[in-house]
Amino acid sequence: MKKVIIQNHPKLERFVKIVCTTVDTFVKNRMGFQCVALSYFITLAIVPFAAFIFAFTDGLGLSERLSEILYSLNPGNTAMVSLILEKASNILDVARSGGVGLVSAFFFLWTILWLMFQVERVFNNVWGIIKIPRKLYTRIGFYFLVLILSPFLVLLFGSGILFYSSLPGLLGLDFSDLHFLPKLLAWLAIFLLAAFTMSVMYKFIPATKVKYSFALKSALVASVFFCLFQYIYLETQLFVARLNKVYGVIAAVPLFLIWLNISWQIIIYGAQLNYSYHKVDKMVTEDNQ
Repeated sequence: MKKVIIQNHPKLERFVKIVCTTVDTFVKNRMGFQCVALSYFITLAIVPFAAFIFAFTDGLGLSERLSEILYSLNPGNTAMVSLILEKASNILDVARSGGVGLVSAFFFLWTILWLMFQVERVFNNVWGIIKIPRKLYTRIGFYFLVLILSPFLVLLFGSGILFYSSLPGLLGLDFSDLHFLPKLLAWLAIFLLAAFTMSVMYKFIPATKVKYSFALKSALVASVFFCLFQYIYLETQLFVARLNKVYGVIAAVPLFLIWLNISWQIIIYGAQLNYSYHKVDKMVTEDNQ
């Protein structure tokens, strides 16, 4: 009876197929375990990545502005931001120490490139791509392009979010009675940034042809859950307080790992949804034959 009802409503049938395909494929491919792996790869690479972008922007006089933006965008995790920036500074000091430091710098650069390899591999696993058709030098060139552009993107979008949240004051508008408005504008900017970033990831990372319209739809859905999780993470202070009593300063580390893991789960679910959008019409046609 349920099957007949669904078949009589093509849009409902398509929606059910998309949801079932997304969940089934996510579980079948064991994407949850791969998200955990990505979280640890990022933990390994995030300090070298921070060192790279600060070394790149320091000569342009943008490093202080970048630090301010990182603190402003992570008000609930300032301890982790301070820890990352401190260790990134240590890497830069080692890199300037001579030959051994230069070798260490290349090793740290390799950890960043290795992370990007792993991210690409997981996105290709979503699509069932085993043999990547792209040339190795093309992939590495794309990775370096991302590395060079990333600090400017952080500066651009971070400044945009801060500008968005302070827009009423800049326009001379008094919304002192509406305390939620600046925060609402900031979350709207974060949502748009997350949707744009994820849509680009879903479009260009998989080694296959992807329709941007489907990538954008998937990114919009994933961004809703991503922002909801960020809000809960930042607003829930009880769990953080308990961890601080147990771990002290290093409580930032397990919290950061939890944040990374759940964030990657949401992103990869979005990638799986993007895959389902591309495959669902074919599935519906086959089921009706």
